[in-house]
Amino acid sequence: MARSPLDSLLRLRRQELDEAKRLLSEALAQAMTAANAIKNAEQNMVKERDIALDLSADDRTVETYSRWLPIGRAALERARKQEQDAAAGVQSSRTRVNMARAALEVAEKLAESRAKEEQARQDKKEQNTLDDLSARRSYDAE
Repeated sequence: MARSPLDSLLRLRRQELDEAKRLLSEALAQAMTAANAIKNAEQNMVKERDIALDLSADDRTVETYSRWLPIGRAALERARKQEQDAAAGVQSSRTRVNMARAALEVAEKLAESRAKEEQARQDKKEQNTLDDLSARRSYDAE
């Protein structure tokens, strides 16, 4: 049986939904990576501060920390920015999945409606054939 344009539309809508889900999965992975980057940057900040605050630390250790601190803060800020971007990507991907799902549902409802219409046409055609046969039998019986 030849594929109808509706069959092609359904296939396209399913592919769009699959692609949107794949992109959402990637966005969620990026969000996890970003969260881990923040965690690591925060842990580095605490570790370096603790080293500098250690009573056995010499002046060079404290000076090293004071030079490192802007670098550590910048790394933390970059990680937070990465997390914000990832969160925006996740939200965008979720919206895309919802839109693709809705588009697929519309196409599926249309296909279901068309199938019901076709079934009704077939049923009517069959009934007409039965009516014709019945009419011929009663005409032949006369």
